[in-house]
Amino acid sequence: MVPFLVAVAVVALLLDPPIENAWVSVFPFLAELEGYSIDVVLGSQEMLQQLEGAWWFFALFVIQAAFNTILAEKLLFRRVLLPEMEGVFGRGSWVANSVLFGLYQVHQPWEIPNSVLAGLLYTFPAYRYRSTWMPIIIHSAQSVYLALLVLGVVLGLA
Repeated sequence: MVPFLVAVAVVALLLDPPIENAWVSVFPFLAELEGYSIDVVLGSQEMLQQLEGAWWFFALFVIQAAFNTILAEKLLFRRVLLPEMEGVFGRGSWVANSVLFGLYQVHQPWEIPNSVLAGLLYTFPAYRYRSTWMPIIIHSAQSVYLALLVLGVVLGLA
C-alpha cells in the first residue's frame, strides 16, 4: 500500500501541474475559470478571515470527503463498475475504469487527465487484489491531509 500512497503523492505534487498545463494548452476552453481556483479563494486574507471559526465549513468538508471518497468514487467505480467492466474489457478493465473515472470529473474539466492517472493508481490495487479497501485507504489519506489543512484554516492558523 505504501508504494501506491507515494505514487499518488508524486503524481499530485509533481505531475499534475505539467499535465494540466499541457491539457489546457491543447483545450483552452477546458481551463479553470479565472478567480474560481481554490488557490485564489484561500489566497485571499479576507476569505481566510471569514472561514476562521467556521466549523460548519470543516464539517461540510469532512462529510463531503467521506461520502465522495468512499461512496461515490471507490464503491461505485471499484466495487460496482469494475467487476462489470471486466466482462467487456477483460484484463484492461482497470484502465477503462480509470478513463471512466477521469470522465466523471467533467465538473472540473482541467483535471480530467490527472484524474485518469490517479484513477490508475486507485483502480489497479482494486483490480489486482479484488478489494476496495486499498483504494479507500489511499484516497482517504489524501482526504485526511486536506481535512487537516481545512482545520488549520478554521482554527486561523493559515
